[in-house]
Amino acid sequence: MHAPMNFPHTYLTSHFSAPGDARGIPTPAEEEIEKHVILVRGDEVAVHEGEGEELHLWTLARTGTVFLGSWKDGEVWALDAESSADSARAALPDGTRMRSLREIAPMLEGRERSLALSAVGMLTWHRDARYCTRCGSAVHATRDGWSQTCEGGHETFPRTDPAVITLVRDGLDRALLAKNHRFTNGMVSALAGFVEPGEDLEDALKREVHEETGLVVGDLEYFGSQPWPFPRSIMVAFTSRLANGAETDITLQREELASATWFTREELTEALERGDVRLPPSTSIAHSMITAWRKGELS
Repeated sequence: MHAPMNFPHTYLTSHFSAPGDARGIPTPAEEEIEKHVILVRGDEVAVHEGEGEELHLWTLARTGTVFLGSWKDGEVWALDAESSADSARAALPDGTRMRSLREIAPMLEGRERSLALSAVGMLTWHRDARYCTRCGSAVHATRDGWSQTCEGGHETFPRTDPAVITLVRDGLDRALLAKNHRFTNGMVSALAGFVEPGEDLEDALKREVHEETGLVVGDLEYFGSQPWPFPRSIMVAFTSRLANGAETDITLQREELASATWFTREELTEALERGDVRLPPSTSIAHSMITAWRKGELS
């Protein structure tokens, strides 16, 4: 089953509509157009307080670090509140405060959320990548923030680390949910891991499942993807089933997982009602996959 365009997890950004949402090229300096900035501090963005939540946009003569695109009849740039060069103009006006994007994202509309995700992800890259990996010299932002160039002229571009996540099912359509050692309050989720050099997504998924549980999966089907700029990942989701004839017995990788359990829909519902387990946040693609399975919507 291919996930519908707007399947319900917050960080989906497939609202793109060309040409209005294109990143494009900033307006030439000699042309007058309002320049707005999204203020970012770590993974926080500035928002208006009130009945609803929306990004606070400063209108400034200067731009920020990264050009994000057009919105509300002007250009939108990302501005780093932690940058010494920008700190003097990063004071918050009354009625505005910094909020974690993880917390505020569900309250933002689609285009607004996409801009905020790009702002947090790109500024995290600029903060973390301050020196050239080839020669070690300092770098400066180029291409309106979408690349960095060192003193020797070597240009680098931001990278996104791909990760895979899968909801494994067996021949009885039970779903495998695991508790990572990092999870708190009884949360269980689908299996996930990063793609390693030389792997395609499918191989990475099969390897992660086998390493963490000893299980062998066969059929895979793409479900959807989710940006996660904390700091620079994208999660690619698949549903999967055990390979024909594969055992259902689980051999845990104890360094990674605290537990892994097969659930029927009824068993998961009862465990949730008792408070024995809880699902990932509704903003996550893992939650979307698990919910689709519980509703019988997966092939």
